[in-house]
Amino acid sequence: MSLMVLTNGRFRSVRHRVMVSSPRPRVSVIFFAGPPPRERLAPLPWLVAEDGGRRRYREFTWREYKASAYRTKLAENRLCHFETEAD
Repeated sequence: MSLMVLTNGRFRSVRHRVMVSSPRPRVSVIFFAGPPPRERLAPLPWLVAEDGGRRRYREFTWREYKASAYRTKLAENRLCHFETEAD
């Protein structure tokens, strides 16, 4: 998600899921990582300039993103709340 914002949408986040391909038991480990809660996320200025000055996402904190994510369903687009208006 944060890479998608930093690159102004050039690198897209992919939806992923685990599919069982074997009848044998498996162990999965989940790992959550992110910047500090007050860290501000926004598209990198030089990428915005290359996109004609259009920012696809407004600046927001990781805390704002997490709060928004907790209010949405897992399958929903969690970045839509931070997208800027289309031209």
